[in-house]
Amino acid sequence: MTTPLGSGTFLGKNRVNYHLSGIILSETVYHTAVSEDWHYHANPHCSLVLEGGNLEHRRHSEREVLPGTLVRYAAGEIHRNEQTLHPSRNLNLEIEPGFLKKYELTETTWNTLPAHDLQLAILKLYRECALEPQQNTLAHAILLQHWGTRVKAGLGTPAWVQQLRQLLHDQWDAPLSLDSLAAEMNMHPVSLSKYFPLYFHDTLGAYLRKIKVAKSLALVRNKKHSLTSIALQCGFFDQSHFIRYFKQYTGFLPGAFRKL
Repeated sequence: MTTPLGSGTFLGKNRVNYHLSGIILSETVYHTAVSEDWHYHANPHCSLVLEGGNLEHRRHSEREVLPGTLVRYAAGEIHRNEQTLHPSRNLNLEIEPGFLKKYELTETTWNTLPAHDLQLAILKLYRECALEPQQNTLAHAILLQHWGTRVKAGLGTPAWVQQLRQLLHDQWDAPLSLDSLAAEMNMHPVSLSKYFPLYFHDTLGAYLRKIKVAKSLALVRNKKHSLTSIALQCGFFDQSHFIRYFKQYTGFLPGAFRKL
């Protein structure tokens, strides 16, 4: 049996459910057993696990989902969740058709959004809604800075873009320099500096900092790690720099995120 779930609906209980003119942001909690049947959602969405977790099954794969992890689904993508840990808690970001139509986006681009951008956007949206639940005029801007209409860099996407994106995510904790990255891409450093923001929508330094902050989410949720050790593990100069950028990109201080 496969169960369809409508907009803003999840198997757990929604603690909050913000409807933001085409975006639905939900905080869902799981305190008791829920259905482990196959199901699907009406809209594309992603979930950031804050607490607990489960064993996620798709048609041809399965994986363990733990705190700090982002899972993403297309509309109608069939999946099921087993062995849910109680209590569990997720933040869910759901995209309605009206949002895609308004900004002339396609659902196909949903899977092209970097996971770290979605992780940070969800937290920023949640923070803004919690601070001003009736004043969500910036909600779309928070997501569109990662997904909206971009400066056109030319027809198609050069092969080096995906190659560089993969390298940055694979070696995020290694010492990287503009010269070494340019040499790896067989580009002049000036050319890489010029074209990087057109395809990555950020500066190289900011893009790397976002990856590091996203990588730190799971560590922060694990109370065994001190903020100092997390800062060092994630390549920040010291704890104060880590705290500054964590707050900048998520809207939370690390300690506040740990207590969510």
